Amino acid sequence: MTMIAELDQLERKIQAAAKLLDRLREENRELKDRVRTLENAVGKEKSSDWKPKLHALEQERASLLDERRAMARRVEEMLVKLSVLEKAVHA
Repeated sequence: MTMIAELDQLERKIQAAAKLLDRLREENRELKDRVRTLENAVGKEKSSDWKPKLHALEQERASLLDERRAMARRVEEMLVKLSVLEKAVHA
């Protein structure tokens, strides 16, 4: 595979990772809104009604945050590789 093809492939991967990060950020915002809504409804419902919902949302949020961190690490790794490839091209 040529250097240009590798750079193109890396660029596509970075763009895909950026799109995924955007999606995860949006999901995170939505989950925060849902948690806020549940927190506001706490006084209106019995604790036995909302606790399982809140717990499930907290777990989902934690999972999404872990996924987001993993994606951020992958993007950082790709940027390092891109930097190395750019240096090789300009050497």
